[in-house]
Amino acid sequence: MILTFSRDEFVEKIKNGTKTHTIREDKGNRWKVGKTIHFWRGNPRNVKNNPYQFGTGKVADYAFIEIYPKINEVIISYISDTNGVFFMILNTPSELNILAESDGFEDWEDMKTFFREDFKGKLIFWYDFKPTK
Repeated sequence: MILTFSRDEFVEKIKNGTKTHTIREDKGNRWKVGKTIHFWRGNPRNVKNNPYQFGTGKVADYAFIEIYPKINEVIISYISDTNGVFFMILNTPSELNILAESDGFEDWEDMKTFFREDFKGKLIFWYDFKPTK
């Protein structure tokens, strides 16, 4: 599956391991554990912006995420086949900053410039990242 990124700094943070996940809509429920990921800077369908593939990896896991930027709250829920449901509410500055930084943003305030409205989707984790040559 193609995973596109619009910020140059995300490419470097994925390569150096500081961006460990991404947040995406998944209306078709396409993101599944084990799927191959093709990491792209820019959309390969929009050639005028010089897109390029910078790596591959695999989906390690995912959780459901709800982002409420106006009230500074994030809800993460994870359903495990063996351990039931894990549910977490992030609403302190340190919790929100940790999430934002591990998603490649400078901090929660920076992340809120991207997620300006309420959002529901998936928090997708990867492993086995290999840069393309």
